[in-house]
Amino acid sequence: MTFSGRIIIIIIWLYGKSYDQIETLVETVHMVSKDIGMEFGIEKCGMLLLKRGKVVSSEGVSLPDGQVMKEIDDTGYKYLGILEYDKMKEKKMKDVFVAEYKRRIKLVLKSKLNGKNKILAINAWAVAVLRYSFGVLHWKKEELTAMDRMTRKVMTIHGALHPKSDVDRVYVSRCNGGRGLISVQMCARTEGNNLARYVTMSTERLMKGVKIAKIIDCEEPKEKNAFKREVQNEYIARWTGKRMYGQFVREMPESVDKDRTWEWMRKSDLKVETEALIFAAQEQALRTNAVKCNIDRTKNSPLCRLCGELSESVTHLVCGCKVLAQKEYKRRHDNIARIVHWMLCGKYDLRRVDKWYEHYPEGTLESESVKILWDMTMQCDHYIEARRPDILVVEKSSRKALIIDIASPGDRNVGEKEKEKIETYQDLKREIMKLWNLRRVEVIPVVVGALGAVSKKIGQYLEQIGIDIRIGLLQKTALLGTARILRKVLET
Repeated sequence: MTFSGRIIIIIIWLYGKSYDQIETLVETVHMVSKDIGMEFGIEKCGMLLLKRGKVVSSEGVSLPDGQVMKEIDDTGYKYLGILEYDKMKEKKMKDVFVAEYKRRIKLVLKSKLNGKNKILAINAWAVAVLRYSFGVLHWKKEELTAMDRMTRKVMTIHGALHPKSDVDRVYVSRCNGGRGLISVQMCARTEGNNLARYVTMSTERLMKGVKIAKIIDCEEPKEKNAFKREVQNEYIARWTGKRMYGQFVREMPESVDKDRTWEWMRKSDLKVETEALIFAAQEQALRTNAVKCNIDRTKNSPLCRLCGELSESVTHLVCGCKVLAQKEYKRRHDNIARIVHWMLCGKYDLRRVDKWYEHYPEGTLESESVKILWDMTMQCDHYIEARRPDILVVEKSSRKALIIDIASPGDRNVGEKEKEKIETYQDLKREIMKLWNLRRVEVIPVVVGALGAVSKKIGQYLEQIGIDIRIGLLQKTALLGTARILRKVLET
């Protein structure tokens, strides 16, 4: 039989009751291999002689062609990546796996990948090293817990995890509001469950023997996806049940779209340090004056270090301090509005630069079909308090106008802020409809929470504007502004 262009590697283990029997088996295999045109990779071969469970020294096995299959020394023989001697070298292999796992984590965290991709790389490249060992080596719970602790420590050293951030949330999937890291301990549990499931469901005679012998714990293993959901629910329950860390999720009103609120985690490209800061802010884990006073029990005043009037909480810093309002909050607000203005310019084929973050809106942009006004006070026949929307779009041919106003409030107030914006501009809506002889005027709020929350209506409002814009991009822009504020205040 000819195998053109292929190399076939066959691994054979031979067991004999005595040295003579092993010699006979090796000679037989050698003879058959020669007949079919296969060769011994003698450098890969090894022999081990045991008597009553103890290793006995030998000179190896001589092959008919004069080659010698040498005895395996006490460093062991690597079979499918696992060192073995008279039995598996568990301690040595565990040290090897842990060292390689740690090395890969450090390489990933030192890379220039964004936050999401660093987590994905750890899951796919680092955890995979350990995953292979879980069905072979016997890992103690303490060893797995120690590796998870080491992982979080290395992440903290490299700025990928805030030192006071919640532990359980790290292992919640990103679609549920977590970091999406695979826990070593849970990975081992999952592999054990999957292996037990395979043994339980298999109809092979050998697997039936494994089940009867109880070599593997096969007590009620669950279907793979069901087991993963159960593990996720455990983490989510522990995270959201914590009084401080779970506050952000628990206090979300019904108007907030919880699924879209996490969109920035799934689709944005924030740096891992920024991502870690935002997560810590959502968990109220940052060491603000209020936390230092009420939790750390220091003698610090709980009042804001800038305005000195209200308690310095994360919420106060990101959206409630009057000292930050005119500059930092406005910068964040204007950056969100710039994206909308840039997209509108593209929709109506008005001049704009290639990148939205290089776009600086002009007060008035006009063509034969449309006029776009940016942050301009409207002239009215009588006094109207709210008459300076962020963006006003007038479509001349259809005699339609859009009053677009942007906001980035506290996340609990997203829905209320949308209602407030609509109510605030009703007088202006009626006034410009009358003065400019328009058929229809719509008030459209674009509201993104300071820490990323969005309402269930935001998709509907963006459709009304008629622009194809990712909600994750709006969230990313708001979060970058929030991160800048927190760094500026807390690092002073």
